[in-house]
Amino acid sequence: MEIEKIYPPYIYSIKYDDEDVNEFERLFENWRDLDVVVDFFEKNKEHLKSKVWSAVCEPEAAAYQVSEEADDLEILFRKLYFNAKEKNKPDFDSHFKFLDGKYKFEFEYAPMKSYGTESPSFIRLYAIKMGANRYIIVGGGIKLCKTIQESPYLKDHIIQNIDKVRAWLKCYGIYEENEFTN
Repeated sequence: MEIEKIYPPYIYSIKYDDEDVNEFERLFENWRDLDVVVDFFEKNKEHLKSKVWSAVCEPEAAAYQVSEEADDLEILFRKLYFNAKEKNKPDFDSHFKFLDGKYKFEFEYAPMKSYGTESPSFIRLYAIKMGANRYIIVGGGIKLCKTIQESPYLKDHIIQNIDKVRAWLKCYGIYEENEFTN
């Protein structure tokens, strides 16, 4: 596992040992691959029938929304980067939200979430907060249900990835950005 720069000194991403690219790049590539996203929605079609997704209840329409959300989120991250550099709001701290559930009272290596720009949003990025406006992306995906535990793919990966990265950071005593960018 290693940490790669995305928008230094603010946004970094984990690159897992078994992956060719870091999580930030992998997620945006996947979200823009309409074949991959349509296939995901075809396999999880029953979730699109919920009233939350009634406007995009067909896999193809949902896939296009995911692609648009990915484009919009990437543009938003660039804006947040420039705002953070200039000490303006909104910045990354304005955008990321605490992840509740088992992490509700975790303040060291606090797990955070980022939504896409639509409401409701299909896409999520999950990160570890390392300080003011400092985040390490650990994973993400398409969230179809109210909780991570109910959402296909997320339920099998996100909590495990968060726990794995938090343990890795603790093991190596990485508490601040300068400890992983040297």
